[in-house]
Amino acid sequence: MAVTLFIMRHGDAKPAQALKADAIRPLSTLGESEVVASANWLKESMQEQGTQFDWLLASPYIRAQQTATIVESIAPASHRDVADDAIPESDPQEFCDWFFAMLQSRYPNAETIVLVSHMPFVSYLVATLDKKTPPLLFPTAGMAELKVDVAMQRADFIRMVVP
Repeated sequence: MAVTLFIMRHGDAKPAQALKADAIRPLSTLGESEVVASANWLKESMQEQGTQFDWLLASPYIRAQQTATIVESIAPASHRDVADDAIPESDPQEFCDWFFAMLQSRYPNAETIVLVSHMPFVSYLVATLDKKTPPLLFPTAGMAELKVDVAMQRADFIRMVVP
């Protein structure tokens, strides 16, 4: 079974030094605009394919949750979950193990998935899923599109989308 996975970096966020805690940094006004542009692109892409998102995952950090909420308001998903193992310092292989287990047990019919997370995790996750692709630099609200082979537990990088 092939699944389309969009790995998205959250939108631009307010500086950490102003808040003294990375996890509670909210999106900036620019970040909100970036996410709206990305979400509109996702919506158009889904409409062209005649589908919608089956599963929206997001890091528990505030800026990722805000990004996911904006995406979901424009391009609704059937299911939404918090991915505790998708924070900046997470191990991408551990996330992959969890992700493939969830696909097989809870979302076996999922066709299109969006994951909202952070640098450097998103970069290393793409490289972990597709061994042919080096870690990529993600702009804020940028997305990597991958085709995931669930049975083989690997993916092919398709493109970087920066609306």
